[in-house]
Amino acid sequence: MPQFTIIFAGRESERLTIECADLPAARNEAVQRLGRYLVDHPHYAEEGHWRVTVEDEMGRAAALVIVATVTPRPPGQRE
Repeated sequence: MPQFTIIFAGRESERLTIECADLPAARNEAVQRLGRYLVDHPHYAEEGHWRVTVEDEMGRAAALVIVATVTPRPPGQRE
């Protein structure tokens, strides 16, 4: 089974290697782990760390999970 590495931006030293059937399964696992991480570390997003990288067995970025929180503009306000 292929191996993938999940890396949270700002936490590169905490690399996690997982086995998954394919890239979509590895990406889904990364999203699930991000969700669990945010439950325990809700300030992660406030630190400006918004990206989780999924690397393939060769160490190449195979997928990026990017999370963004946007504050809406008040009604009627222009750029």
